[in-house]
Formats: sequence, C-alpha cells, structure tokens
Amino acid sequence: MSAKGDINVQIAAFTAQLQRREISGSRAVALATAHLISRFVSSRRWPTADDLINQVKRLGRELEKAQPHELACGNIIRRILKSIRTVDETVELVEAVDDRERRSSMFGILSVPGSGDKSTDHMRSRDLKAAVIEDIQVLIEEIGNEEPLQRVGTEMINDNEVILTPCPRSVTLLDFFLKVAQKRSFTVLVTECYPNGVEDAKMFAERLTKAGIRTEILPDATVNAVMSKVSKVIISPRTVLANGGVIASSGMALPCLAAKNFNKPVLVFAGSYKLSLLYPFDVERLIEVGNSGKVIDFADADLMDKLEVTNPLCDYLGPELLDIIITTDGGHPPNFMYRIVLDNYSTQDQIL
Repeated sequence: MSAKGDINVQIAAFTAQLQRREISGSRAVALATAHLISRFVSSRRWPTADDLINQVKRLGRELEKAQPHELACGNIIRRILKSIRTVDETVELVEAVDDRERRSSMFGILSVPGSGDKSTDHMRSRDLKAAVIEDIQVLIEEIGNEEPLQRVGTEMINDNEVILTPCPRSVTLLDFFLKVAQKRSFTVLVTECYPNGVEDAKMFAERLTKAGIRTEILPDATVNAVMSKVSKVIISPRTVLANGGVIASSGMALPCLAAKNFNKPVLVFAGSYKLSLLYPFDVERLIEVGNSGKVIDFADADLMDKLEVTNPLCDYLGPELLDIIITTDGGHPPNFMYRIVLDNYSTQDQIL
C-alpha cells in the first residue's frame, strides 16, 4: 500500500474513533491529532505552503465534523497551521538572504538565469516539510509534559489548605495533586459530579488517599455548606475559550458559583492545547448531551413517559466565575486570555 493510501486508512480509522467516542478527553485527543497530522505531513511532498495549509484545513474540517465537541482536535489543527505559516515565512526570509548573497558573488553573475529554479523549489519543499514535522514533534512533547503547569500551580498552594475540586476525571489535576503532595500537606474535597462522575470520583479519591493525601468525597448538594472551610477551588476544563470562559465537565458550575458567593478563588489549570480561538456566541452548540438513562433509570417506564430528561455532559463557565487561568506560561486573569490565544493561533484559521 502506498504512503498516501496508508494515511487515508489512518484518517478514516481516527475519524471513526472520534465518532464512536473510543477516544475522548482533551489530552488524548490532542496527542492523537498531532500524531495523525505529523504522519499526514510526512506522507507526501508539498509543492507550496499554501497547498499544505489547504490540505490540513480540509482534514481539520473532516475531524471537527466527526466530533464537534472535542475542541482540542481543532485547537491542535490551528496550532499546526500557525506553525506552517511561521515556517514558510522563515524559509522565504532565508531564501531571500541566500539569493542576495548568490547574486552578489561572481558565481551568481556568471550563472544562467533560471537554471536553479527547480532544484530551489525542491529544496524549499523539503525544508518546509522537515521544519513542520519538527515543530509538530515539539508540540507533542509539550502536550505530554505538564511539569511547567505543575511548577506554576505549586506556588499557589500552601500547607494545610482545604482544596475543593469538581474534576474527578482530570488526569491533569490528579498528576498535579500527586506532585504537590511531595512538598505540601493539604486536604482535597472531591465532589461526586452526579450522575456522570460518581465512579470517577471514587477512583480519584482512592488514588489521592494511597498517596497519603487527606481526601473526602462530597455529594454535590453539600458544596454550599462546606465552602466556608475551603481555601480555594481548582478545576481543569475541557477548553478555555477566547473570552476567558471555559467549557468544563458537568458538575463544575455549582462549586464555582458557590466560590464566588463566598469570595473563594477559583483556579483553572489548562495546558496550551486547551486554549481555543472560539468565542461562546452559541453556548448550546458547545454543550454535549449524554445518556439520560443515568438520570432516570429506563426501568421507570411510567415516569419516563411523563418527563423529558436531559443529561448535559459539560457546562459553560463565564470568565466572571474564574479568578486565575494557569497555563504553561504562568497564571493569567480570564480577561487577558484573548492575548494568550492570539500568541498560539492565527486569526486566519478561526474558521477552518
């Protein structure tokens, strides 16, 4: 099978995984997307940067259509598109300098005009492809390495604090708490996030307890009652939007609202792959709805006939509910996120 045919099979397989939710979660989707684009770029020679940009955009549209609620996929596509544009500008600059030096030399004066055009185009295509693949590898390493995020966050945790987190599914926060426990002594309160996160909360608490961290699981209804004893609320959302708001797993809105009422700080942990160019103009489109059978058992047939049950899998939290968004670049106020987002993406790629 040719390289082109092989990459098409891989794209189809990844698209199917997204549609069937066989792969989910911001970090897992971001890593899988970056690896796929790396193989896609290396599968053929690209005559120009515009050709590569158009094909990556086409692939991005296909992946976003397969699973529009996994925004990390689109984020990675846009990061790579920004990289391609930057690499192309750099290659053009280097070529201009080399061309000027060649023309000023005796060899340039005696050479036949146009004799090196084809070889120059081939070298430019090769340099572009190699540089883009190298940038993608750096991005993959960045996604997998959250040590800078942990280092910044550790400075914001003090000894004997009580921390509430409604994120039992977050690998980012689990790794963070385990890392901080090596230097700090603190208590973690984990909300159960009924109905979608009950089992995850138990496993999350078990992992923390085994590491020697004092941990308690709280019913969602008790959040207001304990908030006065809480030092801070820490969350890790699915996506950070350009306005400083976040799309987070369901169950996070209540603790954040309670924290605002009690004047408790809300810290948001988000890797750069979670930063998005999107604005929440249509919030309902961003909210994923799951199995309603987790709210009311389908065995209750009489009740099911009388009710319309919705089980949202995520919430939208506005920037007014958040205090600090911690990324690998440090802590930022929510209203400053649009600047951080623009450092990572090009506005030309807002719509793929």
